[in-house]
Amino acid sequence: MNAPQRVQVFGLGEPPADTPKDQRRYRVRWRVDGQDRMRRFKLKAEAERYRSMLLVAQGEGVRFDGVSGLPETWQKSTDTWWSWSREWLGLKWGSWAGHSRRSSAETLALITPYLVRPGAPTVPPELRSWLLSYGYLPGAELRDGVERSWLDRFSLPLVELRPGNLEPALVAVTTRLDGQTTAATVSRRRRNTVKSVLTAAVRRDLIKVNPMDRLEWKAPKRSEEIDVSVLPSLVDVDQVVRHVSNLTTPGARYGAFFAVMGMAGLRPSEVAAMRVADLDLPDEGWGLVMLRGAIATPGARYTASAEAREHKGLKHRSSSSVRAVPLPPDLVTILRAHLERWPAQSGLVFTNRRGDPVAPGNYGRVWTRETGRLWPKGHPLADTEPYDLRHTAATLMIRAGVPLPEVARRLGHSVEILLRVYAGVFEDERNRSNEAIEREFDRQRSSRRVH
Repeated sequence: MNAPQRVQVFGLGEPPADTPKDQRRYRVRWRVDGQDRMRRFKLKAEAERYRSMLLVAQGEGVRFDGVSGLPETWQKSTDTWWSWSREWLGLKWGSWAGHSRRSSAETLALITPYLVRPGAPTVPPELRSWLLSYGYLPGAELRDGVERSWLDRFSLPLVELRPGNLEPALVAVTTRLDGQTTAATVSRRRRNTVKSVLTAAVRRDLIKVNPMDRLEWKAPKRSEEIDVSVLPSLVDVDQVVRHVSNLTTPGARYGAFFAVMGMAGLRPSEVAAMRVADLDLPDEGWGLVMLRGAIATPGARYTASAEAREHKGLKHRSSSSVRAVPLPPDLVTILRAHLERWPAQSGLVFTNRRGDPVAPGNYGRVWTRETGRLWPKGHPLADTEPYDLRHTAATLMIRAGVPLPEVARRLGHSVEILLRVYAGVFEDERNRSNEAIEREFDRQRSSRRVH
């Protein structure tokens, strides 16, 4: 039998009349067995609603929790942030590719430890690891343990989510250990995941409004524009390709991999999925590759096959789409030499030393080690990454005067994105165009004076 409780709900506390508007807070105070509790609200209507809910619970004889001080009927596990976010992820899981699954699970595992009831004890040290391995892995068996018990007891009820507890949680998960904000793309992705969870909760009538809509904190704006001044040139690409191809280690196989990115503009995941049957490599002239998909590596726990790699369709296209990409003569020669040295396995142009599809960890280690020798710390290209080779190919095509729709088609995205990402290239072209126009002005004026 539970001991009798004494619950008191006090009148609404209003801010002094001279308090600046942006600093006004309305206080709801109540007492459970002699222990005072308080919540602050920016809006008076919110505070009155909260106080009314406490009074209803008190009048109905509902027992109040000794840790949070809240009515126990507010704390049903089915209505907490933890339980609903897990259910939401399970609903989305089947329709998502591996990287989307991984991104959302990691975001939820990061923010969930922050969305807890007031007075919750210290977060279990292995909670985040447990969430990734079991809690946010649909279908995993949730055995009783410290982590699950802590979440079931202390995860914040959805009805208790407010901008005041969401904002610091979002700031925490978008701040690096050095105090700097995470990359804009990462911050926006994490914010959007949390907002999606709560938007779905509104549609299910679990909460009335989405507290994210009233957040003052905004994710940093993303700049998609590439800094063309620090991109490797075609000469730099040639240097890397020759250097890597001449290695005496198995890493030499990635010289041609880098060449495809730097000369044809393919994404790494598309290069990994290239098949010999889809290649046309003539003895002379341009070649062609028919791209039918990509190979991503989200990790075994995030794929439908439980394998680390995942075959997927071309980005921004239906699963059956095909993209034809021309291959320059120099690249044709490189690919022919590559296939002579490393005959195709499982039909793939590129495989790692074990014969498996290439993963970022394979070519990434070779890139870091060998470019570190070519471009040591302090060199303008010291921070170049493999994906930058794709940008090199794109800028080369634009500067060569290839029509923009054709450049976008070869790269596999829209003209709108092309204009946004490679704005710096067009800035260069504008300056060259201005100079050409000035020269024509001078030519015509000089011709007029002669006559």
